[in-house]
Amino acid sequence: MDINGTVVDCKRNGAEEVIFRFLILDAPSPSSLPTYVKLLQRHSVRHLVRACGPTYNAELVEKNGIQVHGWTFDDGAPPTRAVIDSWLDLLSHEVGKTPPETVAVHCVAGLGRAPILVALALVEYGNMAPLDAVGYVRERRKGAINQVQLNWLMRYKPRHHQASDRSLVCTNCCII
Repeated sequence: MDINGTVVDCKRNGAEEVIFRFLILDAPSPSSLPTYVKLLQRHSVRHLVRACGPTYNAELVEKNGIQVHGWTFDDGAPPTRAVIDSWLDLLSHEVGKTPPETVAVHCVAGLGRAPILVALALVEYGNMAPLDAVGYVRERRKGAINQVQLNWLMRYKPRHHQASDRSLVCTNCCII
């Protein structure tokens, strides 16, 4: 069973310390869920964000110590304010953890809703320009983020932008 996953690491400027780690995925099916959970465990995932409707029993994931967050928004669209608030709240609790725990994010195909949330995190906490964040994600996840989502991110005003704290600039990001 092949699961399409992309790991995105964001490191502090000039250091090897990872401040965020994301795993972008497509949605599991009931039959692929055991393999999916093993992949999440291999990446030390503690939070799984589901940005689409449920396609599996979340309790089976949660029994393995992984909290499932159901933050759905329309396919091909930018995230809603409620989803953005929840996403940024989760990230604010993950900043500074050592080692950083991987936050997994999935939508149906792992090309729209999940990648736009990761790009948003790179803008918010990685201090990346929106176009750079989208290009960075697209280099690693071909076909990710559509024009509507790109246009939205270009107009987005960061809430947690840390311009005065250059230690959070994401210049050494790496996707494996």
